[in-house]
Amino acid sequence: MVLKRIGNIDIDNKIKKMIETIEHQPTTELAKEIKEEFDQYIETHSNIPDQLVEQVSLVFKMLVMDDEGYITYIDDQFCQILGYQKEELLEHHYRILHAAVHKPNFYQTMWDTIRTGETWTGDICTQSKTGEVFWYRTHILPSLSDGERKPTYIVLRTDISDVKYIDKQLVESIEGDYRRLFSQLMNLTFRVQQHKELNQYRFRLFEGKLAQKIIAMTEHLNPDFIEDVFFNDDSIEIMSYFEQAFLGNEVVFKHHIEQLTLYTMLAPIYENGEVIEVVGSSVDITSLERAEAQVEQLANYDSLTKLPNRRKFREDLKSAVKHGEEHPFAVLYCDIDRLKHINDTLGEAIGDQVIDIISKRIKSVVDQTGSVYRYGGDEFCLIIRLPIQMVKEKSEQMLSEIKQPISIQGHEFFVTSSIGVSYYGIDAWDEDELINHASIAVHYCKMNGRNSKLFYTKKMDEAYQETILLESDIRKALKYDEFNLHYQPKINVITGEVTGLEALIRWNHPKKGPISPATFIPIAEEMGVITQIGEWVIREACQQHYTWVNQGFDPIRIAVNVSAIELQRPDFAKKVAQIIEETKMDPNYLEIEITENSVMENTEDCIETMNTLRQMGISFSIDDFGTGYSSFGYLKKFPINYLKIDQSFIRSVLTEQSSAEIVKAMIQLAHTFGLKVVAEGVEDREVLHLLQANRCDYYQGYYFSKPVPASDLESVIMGKMA
Repeated sequence: MVLKRIGNIDIDNKIKKMIETIEHQPTTELAKEIKEEFDQYIETHSNIPDQLVEQVSLVFKMLVMDDEGYITYIDDQFCQILGYQKEELLEHHYRILHAAVHKPNFYQTMWDTIRTGETWTGDICTQSKTGEVFWYRTHILPSLSDGERKPTYIVLRTDISDVKYIDKQLVESIEGDYRRLFSQLMNLTFRVQQHKELNQYRFRLFEGKLAQKIIAMTEHLNPDFIEDVFFNDDSIEIMSYFEQAFLGNEVVFKHHIEQLTLYTMLAPIYENGEVIEVVGSSVDITSLERAEAQVEQLANYDSLTKLPNRRKFREDLKSAVKHGEEHPFAVLYCDIDRLKHINDTLGEAIGDQVIDIISKRIKSVVDQTGSVYRYGGDEFCLIIRLPIQMVKEKSEQMLSEIKQPISIQGHEFFVTSSIGVSYYGIDAWDEDELINHASIAVHYCKMNGRNSKLFYTKKMDEAYQETILLESDIRKALKYDEFNLHYQPKINVITGEVTGLEALIRWNHPKKGPISPATFIPIAEEMGVITQIGEWVIREACQQHYTWVNQGFDPIRIAVNVSAIELQRPDFAKKVAQIIEETKMDPNYLEIEITENSVMENTEDCIETMNTLRQMGISFSIDDFGTGYSSFGYLKKFPINYLKIDQSFIRSVLTEQSSAEIVKAMIQLAHTFGLKVVAEGVEDREVLHLLQANRCDYYQGYYFSKPVPASDLESVIMGKMA
């Protein structure tokens, strides 16, 4: 018999009687037995006034908690008053019911008492789920362990809110102010308790303007369950942070709720040496994250092409090297040929469009086989994870795709590129070597004609070092006037008369001796000094012509070679006019030789420049015809006078029938367009006879004379002319 007697005395005395008669048995069963005996007593004592029954029933707001303070039993009536479902309270810490009224030592004293086996009695302020507060006269009865089970505690509560009306009003007022204060905070503030068995979490507080924003954004979720909002798709990771907090650690982490990015801080709350609750706050860092993303974009990606940049390339290359044994790869260094000239002639805006177009073309070829990076102004680097043979195929595809015609704002031109390749595990083993070797290969490629690909080889190192030294020497040669001109006659095929001269630059290095123009001219172009050299050649040739005329020689046409870089400069015609004026050269005796590739790179602007020069009396010839685009459809638009057949065809006309037929066709078609034809590289009488038979107009070559200095030309050739 647990409950021996209930009289008609006050509630507190009745509870004291109950406490005196409690037997040591499992706590939950004891709580149920007390409840059952009370209900049975009421049924069997019909003489008890209803008012007393109602008063006595207030005693049985009962719950049971374990030695750590987690609720293991609670009666239905108590749950109903507090507005909770049973599952929302069971296995949660009893502090879920407490209002923030009592000081920490209040509960410490309570635990110190009941853990000695004594009954604790006191008044506790309790908060319902909706925020309403109740005062309860509380008795906690220990059920001591029998050695096998940990002690548990029966908590009997009597509602004394009417007695503590003023306190209730004060607490509710403070609670209201407290919640209003938090609701006005920009950030989110919350309190969380943990379900002991299921390891689930229950929010006791979820306040702040950020909380309101989150709830408004998640209307599709049940607003009564904040947990469904907070623990979203990242719930496993987020819950792990809460687990750490309930183990006693302070935790900070970043996570997402809908479109928001939050920075959350968790701090454990201790009671009786145990973590009973976690408080936290969240800050909305969405705009900060966007700003960081923009900074990341600026730091690692190119603003023009949106490709990853040099910094990102170095990071990714480092990672690729780390896994290179399992996943072999190649580094490709792709340099757009003569992009600077487009910038100089058409402006940087069009140059940027070209870069963007080329980047898309490269990316379309690479596709999923690798990554493309904007390494510098006109340079792209690639990491391609394919076998060597397939890398070669990809390189060829890139070259082919890049050189397709480009049309921008009425300008149509062609752009080519040079590609250097180094392969991990064959050419190099670390990032710096891979980049360096690919760079050497692309440089070597540019020095040998461009518009091609080259895989790195060790012999390139020596050539590269020589190139670096030559760059310095070329600048010195300009400064100390080490260049000079040789002249090669142009001969009438039928009469044998010298009708013109071609001025060819020569460089006799003070230490290395003669250096071929094929060696130093490409380097000068890459250095950006080719325009200075070109101006020097034109000025020197014009000055020499004027000198010869003053010496009594008949005027003779002199041809000078002009690079694509020079021709495409917007001030080229003005520069030539200035030189002619300064040297007093008759422009009708000046001929400018250009390659067909150079005029194809920027057709419309080249035509405009050429027309300006033609109006001055200067004539034009297309040099090395047959080695480039060879489009008569384009050539008929150019104001040219002469077409020079490349010597590679002339030298093989006697041994290859196809070369002979090509030469014949070129002569016939040129005449159809009203052009005079010059054959270069004539070294045999038989070749001259073939040219005569096919009515070629002029020829140049060793058969008549190699290029010679002006002094030799005066004593030998000019004498013949006189």
